[in-house]
Formats: sequence, C-alpha cells, structure tokens
Amino acid sequence: MLSSPHKPDTYSCLLLLLLSGSCLLLPASVSAQNGAKGETVKISRDASKAKETVSPESKSNKEQKSNNAINAKREKLAMEFARAHHPELADLIQRLKKHKPREYKRAIRDLDTTLTKLDRFKNRDSDRYRLTLERWEVDSRIRLMAARVSIMGSRDDQSELKTLLKQRMDLQLELLKHEKAMAEKRVQKLEKSIADIEQNHDRLVETELTKINRSIKKSGPSNKKQK
Repeated sequence: MLSSPHKPDTYSCLLLLLLSGSCLLLPASVSAQNGAKGETVKISRDASKAKETVSPESKSNKEQKSNNAINAKREKLAMEFARAHHPELADLIQRLKKHKPREYKRAIRDLDTTLTKLDRFKNRDSDRYRLTLERWEVDSRIRLMAARVSIMGSRDDQSELKTLLKQRMDLQLELLKHEKAMAEKRVQKLEKSIADIEQNHDRLVETELTKINRSIKKSGPSNKKQK
C-alpha cells in the first residue's frame, strides 16, 4: 500500500520520485531495506536544488510555453489515458493538482507526449502501437514500484519490481524484433527501386522527357496569348 496522505513529506517524495523518473536510478545513500523519512526527503530536496542550478530563468520560460501549449481538452485526454492504463498513477497525479500544481503540469505534459507518440502509430503500425502502449504501462508501474521500494523496502515489492523489469526487457526485445522486420521491408523496397532503375534506366529517362514535353506543349499556347 502507499504511504498515508497524513505523512506529507514521505508522500510528496514518493510522487516526485514517480513523476521525475529518478526512482529508476536511486542514489546509493537510499537503502531499499531502510525507508527512513529523513533520507528520502533529503534526496528530494537535493534533486530540486540540482534542477535550479541549470538556467532557472531559461527553464521557467520553456516550462511556461509548454504549459500554455496543453489546453483543457488535451489535459482531459491525458488524465483519461492514465485512468484507463494505470489508475493508481492517475490518482497520484490528481492529488498533485491541488498541492503541487507545477509537478501536476509536468506530469500532464509527459502524458501528452506519450499520447502524441501513440497517435503516430495507431493507424499506420498496429503492432508498434500495441508494444509502445504496453511498454509505457510497464515503465509507469516500474517507477511507482521503485518509489515504493525506496520508501518501504518490502521484499514483495522487490519481487514485483524484478518481475516488471523482466516484462520490460521482453517488450524491448519484441520491439527491436518488430523494428528489424520493418527495416527489412524498407530495405526490400529500396532494393526493388534500385533494380527497377538499373534495368529500365533509359526507358525511365524517355518517359520523364515525354512528360516534360507534353507539359511544355500544354502551357505554350496560353503563354503566347498572354503576350
């Protein structure tokens, strides 16, 4: 189970770890067997300080533009997507809206980016769409589980995290195999185009020349009348 909402520091840290993705590469100072409140909060604060050192003014301008780019409709779609494919994540993000609006907007932007990527594959590559969606679902659960492990250190959570990592590796392998198959199809098309030009070089040139001459003849009379 998640930490109680009555423990704001620990709970906020869990959210920050989840949304930033930093829980996938937790510092060595955080023991999976020791969910000490002080250590966890310290990591969250250190991460915030590190982010502030990178051109705060420039970063603020970029974030403002990104925030404005996502309208209410896209925000609604992003939350509906999260509820459909990872309800627990949707609940966590919804809690951020009131207490940490900046983190909430960042989470919505991440979801919107995922939706945009999925939309590109939805109609042209159903297999890639399915694999990408499944990969996102597993990634999302890995982040949440890693955040839990960093705070609670449960053996059951460790076991589930390992299972999720195996699932992600299997999906990555399937994605790579799919990309290889698609690349091979593209290579076959290229080879066919190359062979077609090599075998019909002169005929293709004559065909193009004929098209150009026809175009010149069609445009010729109208040009003379204009003069």
